[in-house]
Order: sequence, then C-alpha cells, then structure tokens
Amino acid sequence: MLAIVILGWLLLTQFKAGAERNFSELQQAQLFSLIGAVDVDENGNLTGAPNLGENSFLAPESGWLWRVQILSGAPDDVLTSPSMAGFTFSRPDLSEIPYDNQFARTYVVDGPKNLKIRVKESEIDLGEGRIALFQVGGNQSEFERGIRDFALNAAGLLGTFGFGVVGINVLVILFGLKPLDRIRHALGEIRDGRAEKLSGDFPTELEPMVSEMNILVENNKQIVERARTQVGNLAHSLKTPLAVLQNEGRTNAPVSSEIVRTQAASMQLQVDHYLNRARIAAQQGSLTFRTDIVQASERMAKVMRKLNPDLDIKTEIQDDQILFAGEKEDFEEILGNLFENACKWADKKVLIRVCLAEREHSDRQWILLNVADDGEGIPVEGYEKALKRGQRLDEKVPGTGLGLSIVNDTVTAYGGEVALGKSRLGGLQVSVYLPAAKSN
Repeated sequence: MLAIVILGWLLLTQFKAGAERNFSELQQAQLFSLIGAVDVDENGNLTGAPNLGENSFLAPESGWLWRVQILSGAPDDVLTSPSMAGFTFSRPDLSEIPYDNQFARTYVVDGPKNLKIRVKESEIDLGEGRIALFQVGGNQSEFERGIRDFALNAAGLLGTFGFGVVGINVLVILFGLKPLDRIRHALGEIRDGRAEKLSGDFPTELEPMVSEMNILVENNKQIVERARTQVGNLAHSLKTPLAVLQNEGRTNAPVSSEIVRTQAASMQLQVDHYLNRARIAAQQGSLTFRTDIVQASERMAKVMRKLNPDLDIKTEIQDDQILFAGEKEDFEEILGNLFENACKWADKKVLIRVCLAEREHSDRQWILLNVADDGEGIPVEGYEKALKRGQRLDEKVPGTGLGLSIVNDTVTAYGGEVALGKSRLGGLQVSVYLPAAKSN
C-alpha cells in the first residue's frame, strides 16, 4: 500500500509538471500569435483581428481573454477579445513580478464567477516610440480542475488496485498457506501417538519439507529404539558379573578381592562400551559433528612415523575437503586402532587411502578408508573371527584382541561397514565405510 501511495504521488507530480509546461507553452504561443496579428495604422491606432484558435476567447466570462493597449496613448486605444465583455483587472507592480529574459512575465488575477485567470504579458515597441502591452489570459481554475480530476481518478484506480492486491494476499494467506496448517495438525497427531509420520497430499513446494520432517521423526524414533536396545544389552551383559558377585556374597568364606576386581572391571568395560555406542547412535544422521579427515589422518600418520621409524608410512587422500559426519575422537579411535594394527604386522610399508565412495542401497555419500600393510595377512577363514571382541589370531604378538572389534563396533554404530581383504602390498587390507558430511 505504501508503494501504491508513492506511485500515485509520482504520477500526480509528473502529470502536474507536464500540464503546467503545456499550459505555459500554449500561452506563449498565443502571445506570439497576438503580437503577430496586431499592428498600428497610419493614424497611430491599433488594428487587427487576432484569432488565437480557441472559441473560448469569444465566450464572455470564459476565463480566456486577450488584450492589447498602447501604454503612451489614449486610455481607449485598446483592443480586447469578446470574452472580456468589459472585464478589467489590475497589473502587479514590476518590482513584485519582473520580466524574465524573454521580456515576458506571468501572474494570476481574480476573474468573473470566482475564476482565477493566469495572465502572460509582454511589452513590445511598435515603432515611433509607441510601446504596446500585449496580454493573454488562460483559465487557471480550469487547469487546476483538470489536475484535481486526474488526482481523483488516479486515486480511485490505484485505490481499487491496492485493495485488490491486499485481497489477493489475504486469499493467498488463508488458502495458499492452508497446507501448513495441515502439517501442524499432522505433527500434533504424531505427538499424540495417533500417527507415525506426516501423510497426505501436500503442494509440490512443501514436499521437501514434509520429507525432511518424516526423516527427522523416523530418526528420533530410531534413536529411542537404539537407546532401548542398548539399555537392554547393557542389562543383559551385567547379569553375569552381578550373579558372580551375589554368589560370592552368599558364601560364608571371605570375599575374594580378585573376583571383585575382575567382575567390577568387566562391568565398567561393559558400561563404557554401551554408553559409547548409545552416544554414537544418538548422533547418527546428524550434521552437528563434522571432522576434517585430512588433518586427523596427517596428524595420526605423523605420530605413527615417530613410533615406527623403520616403516614407510604413506597417506593418499583424494580430496582436501572430505569431512566425516561424526566426532573427531571416534574417527581418531578408528584410525588409531587400524594404524596400530597395520604397523604391528607390517614388514616395511603401510598405506592409508581415503576417498569418497558410493554404497549400494544408500542415497548418501560415504568415506572409504583403506588401511593396508605388507605383512603376512590373515587367512580368509579368519576374517570373521578377527572382528570379534577379544579374539586373537596370533598369540605370539602382544595385544588384547580388541582393536578391530572396537573399530567394527564404532563403525557399525555410525551405520558404516568394515571389510577385510588382501592388500596389493601383500598383507591385510581393512576397508571402512563412514558417513560423509557435506563440505558446505
């Protein structure tokens, strides 16, 4: 509405300026015609029959007039238009309104019937010392009435247009945004447990938002379900240590401190393990956490080179902008265990390769992390056993058998995958798929 008001003001200003200019040019042309049509006869009297092209100069009290007078002659030596019909008016003093550079001046006087008349006059030397005053008058009231009529018409049209625009916007808000109200009710049904997701027909423009909301609802549902599963698993894993402690407490013999320490350590390990899995499960699918793969990999490789100066450790990273959709500590734990395992079994070389990859039946992008060494490797039949908690395939090398198991648990919690195979260097290659975050 403010824009329409400004538009109306601009239109009126431009129209008034154009009409003012046209009126002034018209009077200037009429004055020139009057000067050209009047002369002096041999007796020094004014002669001529000016025709200024307007019938209004013939109609009395029309507000249109012309007048010519010899300033140095007799008072009755005057030519006037029929429209004057005895009407006279006073001229303002030259000190008030002087002549312009074209020897003309313009002023407004009161005319008959409360009309306002704009007068344009000029003094012309007709020769032999005779100075004639030429005056042309136009109906100023008619001009102002035209401006007023245009303003009223423009206000009516722009007002109608403005209220039409407001009405259209009201309809858009009431009917065009109605699907948002349906979404609000659908979310209320989900909150009350009457529905599991947003369903129904929605406009194409809202389909992406509906889809994202359904993904969010499903993600929250999965988080709750995973939390419930982790709690159940934790309770189940604590049954055995608790049973051992209870049985130990029922005996009359002194409680073995070794048994208490062992079972307490086992319970602490289980609690830490399932709390970690619950934390990872809660943030799965979220973009809150983003880890720079390049920095973490180079930093880890630098540390491993210092710890293993006799090994040739190389890193190959496809892109400088690869981001892991998870916490830095989790990625470092995954890469650290893989690095440690590879350096433990390698003869001379360890190779880390990182690139973006696709997985079947997944529409998101993944990070493929390959850690390979040139050691003896693992037989194919030992791949599955190597990923189980506490399983060691070679008792001669120190270790707990938890490295690959921790990697597998953490990667699985992020929805990824761990695969073992033979590397091009001759030893074991561990391939890990981790979710990638968008770089912008």
